[in-house]
Amino acid sequence: MSIFIFKVYGQDNIGTPYSVYGIGLQTENAGPYNAMGGVAAAMRDNGNINYLNPASYTALDTARLYFQFGVTGEYAHLSTYKENASYRVAQNTAFNIAFRLHKNMYMSLGFTEKSDIGYDLSYTNVIPGSSDSYFQQNIQGEGGLNDVYLGLGWRYKNLSIGLNTSLIFGKIEKRQTLTTMIEGSKIIKTSENNRIHDVLFTPGIQYTLNLSPKSILTLGSAFNFTQKLRSKTDYMAYSVNSSTNTTEMLNDLTLKRGYIKYPFRILSGFDFRYNRKWDIAGDYTFQKMSVYEEFGKNQELKDYHKAALGLSWTPERLGRYWWQRNSYMLGGYFIHSGIDVKNVDINTYAITFGSQIPFYTARNGILLLGVAFDLGIRGTEQNGLIQEKFAKVRINVGFNEFWFMKRKIN
Repeated sequence: MSIFIFKVYGQDNIGTPYSVYGIGLQTENAGPYNAMGGVAAAMRDNGNINYLNPASYTALDTARLYFQFGVTGEYAHLSTYKENASYRVAQNTAFNIAFRLHKNMYMSLGFTEKSDIGYDLSYTNVIPGSSDSYFQQNIQGEGGLNDVYLGLGWRYKNLSIGLNTSLIFGKIEKRQTLTTMIEGSKIIKTSENNRIHDVLFTPGIQYTLNLSPKSILTLGSAFNFTQKLRSKTDYMAYSVNSSTNTTEMLNDLTLKRGYIKYPFRILSGFDFRYNRKWDIAGDYTFQKMSVYEEFGKNQELKDYHKAALGLSWTPERLGRYWWQRNSYMLGGYFIHSGIDVKNVDINTYAITFGSQIPFYTARNGILLLGVAFDLGIRGTEQNGLIQEKFAKVRINVGFNEFWFMKRKIN
């Protein structure tokens, strides 16, 4: 997909310019596993809620109530072959609750951001057929999709299955201004607002193999089928005479109903744990974005691919000192976004690192403080495009406490 070569651009502090495509930048908060490259498919433990695979809920403690909150802050430096800019943004908020519902049955519910859109771009170019006349175009967008979900997980021996039922909702706003640098010419402005709301189902599965008394291998997968999400759009176009400041309506289309086609997506991976100290995991994500449509029109994207790998080391889970109980994590990921600008693929490369520190409360509660960092590159300066060098700080706080244990009184 190709839109333009940047000649002059400016980016306000709202997000990546590459969120102009599709539903925006897909933001997944993998909780404490963010520091391991964001692996999630096979991750399961009794301290953290992994909502990206609902089968993982069955690893939680039977008598504890779990709360989890996460947020991400990002700083990015943008550059072309001759210009620079930067932005700072907070994103990817998630809040989750989980508990055992019945024997071998667990429930989780929560809220998370599914995608994020934020861009403010301008460029200047020569009017076709002219050598000394120019036009300036400014495009702006904001919004994104949110996910409120209710999930169930069920375990039978080494097999766990789960299902998240999500209400996907959000608003995507797009604005465009086209100005020719000729005295007395008209300024063309357009505005488009899309409101999306529908239900999305995410089944998940995990299977655990006890390879030896000290080693455990878990295989996992979660996916969505291709689904049409209902959408409503308002579109307006008008012109403004730069000399008289008079306005003329060109198009006013209100409340058009349709859908966006959310493509098939699958997340698969493994997690190998040894001696309750070492943990290595890997994920692969595929989404068929080449069939993504908005109101029946294919958006000419390529398929999405993501590979992630992570490592964790915990010296002594029951150690006396906090640094012994701390989990030290390292990872990385590669994303082929499916965005093609001027026949150049927009890819992302990043390394991650961080830790999760457990604190114990007076009532046998556990507070888990996770801090993760991403250092990466998105895009390229090739063909006059934008390259982003970004740094992310991800904070994840989890708390769980015995709420469902019967007390005995002598």
